[in-house]
Amino acid sequence: MKIYNILIAFLIIVATPLFTFAQDTEEKVKEIPLRERIYVGGNIGLQIGNLTTSVIISPTVGFRVTNRLTSGLGLTYQYYRNRGWGNLSGFTSVTHIYGGSIYSRYSITRQIFVHTEYEALNLDSQMNWQVTPGERGRFWEQNYFLGGGYRTQIGSRAFLNIMLLYNFNNNSVVHFQNPIFRFGLDVRL
Repeated sequence: MKIYNILIAFLIIVATPLFTFAQDTEEKVKEIPLRERIYVGGNIGLQIGNLTTSVIISPTVGFRVTNRLTSGLGLTYQYYRNRGWGNLSGFTSVTHIYGGSIYSRYSITRQIFVHTEYEALNLDSQMNWQVTPGERGRFWEQNYFLGGGYRTQIGSRAFLNIMLLYNFNNNSVVHFQNPIFRFGLDVRL
């Protein structure tokens, strides 16, 4: 609990002057045509190992609210295969994880940003992820991310994002390590 309080206090101290600084240039985004304020992109992930294989596809669509603030929605699909370990050696299970997210990014500079996100994922309880034994079916996991990232332009309308995020759901069965690294791409329309 202490880390949450420290992190929140740090963000308030750092973000307050930045919001004041951003107000000087807010009017410029209003002059941009609506279509140019929309961007698409997403993240792709791949994990191949002796026990686990995971393929993640996560497209996003976002909108420039102000010169420094963007918000968006994302979808997530993950193919997950576990070849078994321990007493389950030789047992292979496959599942499909899906869900969505809503996020916001605040640019501190042209390259550095703060990212916050809420994610809801639907999981199969037969993968032994469900806490209650004997239940069948699917259940929802909710994750809360906060972190930052670096953005670099790779074309006239394309940007590469590298993020380091912390998941505040300590009981996550999908994201079982902190911090989480993400690489993504955004393309303005």
